[in-house]
Amino acid sequence: MLRAKITKSVGQGVEEFMLDVEFEVRQGFTILFGASGSGKSTTLRAIAGILTPDAGRITIDEEIFFDAERDINVPARQRRVGYVFQNLALFPHLSARENIEFGMTGLSKADKQQRATAILTALHIAHTASRKPKEISGGEAQRVALARALSCAPKILLLDEPLSAIDEATKAGIIHDLKLINRDLRLPILYVTHSRDEAITLGERVIVMEGGRVVDDGEPLEVFRTPVSHSVARLTGVENIFTGVVLASNAVGGILKLEVQDENGACRIDIPYADVALQTRLTLAVPANDILLATQPFQAVSARNLLRGQLLSIEDHGNRTVAQVKSGVLWRVNLTRQAVEELRLSPMQEVWLAFKTHSCYRLDE
Repeated sequence: MLRAKITKSVGQGVEEFMLDVEFEVRQGFTILFGASGSGKSTTLRAIAGILTPDAGRITIDEEIFFDAERDINVPARQRRVGYVFQNLALFPHLSARENIEFGMTGLSKADKQQRATAILTALHIAHTASRKPKEISGGEAQRVALARALSCAPKILLLDEPLSAIDEATKAGIIHDLKLINRDLRLPILYVTHSRDEAITLGERVIVMEGGRVVDDGEPLEVFRTPVSHSVARLTGVENIFTGVVLASNAVGGILKLEVQDENGACRIDIPYADVALQTRLTLAVPANDILLATQPFQAVSARNLLRGQLLSIEDHGNRTVAQVKSGVLWRVNLTRQAVEELRLSPMQEVWLAFKTHSCYRLDE
């Protein structure tokens, strides 16, 4: 287990950034999630020993990497941390095999070659052994960087947005291999991303960062489905966030009626009951995955929120399609391509939306 308590000031004056985090990373994938500039890469560099914290303590099991109070700071080369940088940082003058062997210490030349061959084969890139980085594809380069990170038999693996620059098909293959590595080695793996899909696919736990702080922590689906604050909702990709006023309260029925607004207009919806006064202002999130869309009015459904609207646009986002519907406010709805085709959806079409009260989550300001 990695335990990290890190305080670090980066930059000066108006450009100063303060990192102040504390968390644990157990075996398996832990996702470090957040927008650019939230401190994710700075955290990884501190764990690896590339950056020295101003204060704090970093340990793996009983081994101390850094302890400010005891003046302990183990050099990066002695920490046995596997690190895949965002830009990969492969040595351009070395072959794939030589890049992998570079991370090995205390082995004979023959042992290095044998270990490098085994890793190249396991990651399906044995054919790149004698090629230099400029002679291989982006996906192959990602695998070489991963192989080099594993070559030192690391105690922890740090992956800094390793899949951000490759296509979806190649990404799926590497994700499959990462899952196998996790199954076989059971290392603590700290994986930095700002992709919600990657976090859900890989993560057993997600740590959400914003402004150099940890703002949420838990299982990915739970954190993304029920964000605790407006900032976390934005970070985790909740598509519909509105501010509204409580118009009516029904404790027996278990609902509040809320009028929400945005720059497009206003809309009245039902949300779960809470003991709040009328005219109280609330911030609300409704995930786009929780909204059903139909081309005809809904009949005899349990959902309290049934809205008539106009389909404004249909946008393809790779693995999902997003419909924008104006019904007072602007709603975003996730669909499959097949649903778009079967419903024969097109802009300016009249549609109906449905979602339950319990798909509406109150956010802390």
